[in-house]
Amino acid sequence: MAGLCEGGNEPPGSLKASNTESYPAFAPIGLRENPGKNLNQVTCPDRDSNPGHLVSQPDALTVTPQMPRTHIGPKPKAVLKKWDTNDMIKVITSVREKKMGLRKAVKLYNVPQTTLQRFVNNNMSPEECVKLKIGRKTVLPAELEKQLVEFLVEMDNRFYGLTRTDVKRMAYQLAQRNNIPHPFGSNVTAGRAWFDLSIRRHKNKLTIHKPIGTSFSRANGFNREAINKFFDMLEAEYDKHSYPADRVYNVDETGLTVVQSKIPHVIGLKGKRQVGAITSAERGSLVTVIWCMSAGTFVPPMMIFPRKNWTDTLMKGAPPGAMGRCHPSGCIQTELFTEWFDHFLKKTNPTQESPVLLILDGHNSYSRNLHVIQRAREKCVTIVSIPPHTSHKTQPLDKSFMGTLKTYYSEYIRQWLHHQNRPLGPYDVAEIFGKAYLQCQTAFIASKRFLEIAISLLPPLP
Repeated sequence: MAGLCEGGNEPPGSLKASNTESYPAFAPIGLRENPGKNLNQVTCPDRDSNPGHLVSQPDALTVTPQMPRTHIGPKPKAVLKKWDTNDMIKVITSVREKKMGLRKAVKLYNVPQTTLQRFVNNNMSPEECVKLKIGRKTVLPAELEKQLVEFLVEMDNRFYGLTRTDVKRMAYQLAQRNNIPHPFGSNVTAGRAWFDLSIRRHKNKLTIHKPIGTSFSRANGFNREAINKFFDMLEAEYDKHSYPADRVYNVDETGLTVVQSKIPHVIGLKGKRQVGAITSAERGSLVTVIWCMSAGTFVPPMMIFPRKNWTDTLMKGAPPGAMGRCHPSGCIQTELFTEWFDHFLKKTNPTQESPVLLILDGHNSYSRNLHVIQRAREKCVTIVSIPPHTSHKTQPLDKSFMGTLKTYYSEYIRQWLHHQNRPLGPYDVAEIFGKAYLQCQTAFIASKRFLEIAISLLPPLP
């Protein structure tokens, strides 16, 4: 203790009270920059010096460790309206009828005095008072906002959805036309804050989407009349044969290339303007795949490669039971679909006791193939064609299987390029496709979309 006091033999680096205080290197930075600000003057009795001599020492030289952060977003708001609604209605009624004083009501029912005073002085009924929202009023009245929300939903249903700028400009015009005071200024549009708060108020109805391009043909073709006609025809076939769910098949084709169609997000340097991902080529040649499924079972696919001469090496790693063919264009042709239909008959084995219903789109190689139509009549297969420009909504393969498969296919290409020191070639497509196909070939994916579209939900005959 004596070593800390002024006078005597002081050890080097000791603390002392003087005009120029010095602090150890481990003292807090704020303490060293502002000497004397956080000091306590304490007495240090010393037998070798005058008792009661004053010395200076810092508040605390040990730093308390901080707890790790557990809440990333803003701090949670305080809970408002802790009072009971029924009690508040009784209190308002009693005070207005002078059955009870304001202070007595506050103590008896434990309600906020300022809130009760505001409700008592309000001209509205007690039931309306307790339903009042707390906070600043909206710029547009509730009825006008409701009409705006309905208009936005209607425009979205007609494929003419409005953007953020359109909505903000419309809000400004509504305020101007109805002589509503607003804080929008002279920018001819509402602010970003108004838009965000408006979306938050109507989050049960509105959200921000990235729309999918829809052609005029699909927008006009997908109508109630065409869909009702298709399901009436489908129901008539169910009435004739009472197909079980596993005897209703859907066939479609899609194209695959050596270039992945879906590239996932990656982690990179912040602020970098252009982020690249390696691909096998700028644009790959098209490989057509024909696949077919029912609500629970799959028919092995058929792959059509863009070449003249066939080699079995192209099917290395393909799904079990798949068949491969080649054509210079790589697209589906009438004779190739005929071969696939014979392959389909072998796998499904339709009979009079167990017929098959095959649903397909209106492609020329499907619906105008006389050989396929004749073979279907002979082998107890009923073919139903989907209305034009409606397959994006009514075809189970389009609704579920294709998107899932292409996601897996793109991911396996990305992994291939990371581990192989060469680009993906046409002889590797079947192997990558086989991995993706087997991963998404599940009964859950097949049955879910059939049931959603209601193709296999029509009630069978008793």
